Amino acid sequence: MLCLLKTSSTFLQAAIVSFFVNVAQVGLEASLLYFLKAQFHFNKNQFADLLIISGIAGSISQLLLMPILAPAFGEEKLLSIGLFFSCLHMLLYSIAWSSWVPYASALISVLSIFAMPCLKSIASKQIGPNEQGKVQGCITGICSFASVVSPLIFSPLTALFLSQNAPFHYP
Repeated sequence: MLCLLKTSSTFLQAAIVSFFVNVAQVGLEASLLYFLKAQFHFNKNQFADLLIISGIAGSISQLLLMPILAPAFGEEKLLSIGLFFSCLHMLLYSIAWSSWVPYASALISVLSIFAMPCLKSIASKQIGPNEQGKVQGCITGICSFASVVSPLIFSPLTALFLSQNAPFHYP
């Protein structure tokens, strides 16, 4: 895997971005229910509604918007758009001031979904046709590793900031 990462600086950058995007995404998934329950007394049905909204938004994004926007803007611009809206998506969840804000944030996932498909497309263009399986496997492995690391980071942080001993409290 290290040899593959050294073949292209663009592929290495795509792998690094994939890692951090997945750390953040899995961290959000791991802690969001606890945050929303503590902050707004969300129940499992409201949380399920958020997941449904995000799932439908992601499907619309990948099935309808991606095929239209990718040729028009290119993967690099869509990657930037996806990363920007991923940050906005997570920021809105973290500063939610009312119970409607998480629902609005879930709708933003229409644009944040662009990040990973664009990263994989950019990475695949850096390697020859005989190594495509290795490239996709490498990116998937990095994402899987991020999925293991993320709860180790976010679980203690969630516990700390939802406790009475939090360094600061956001109303």
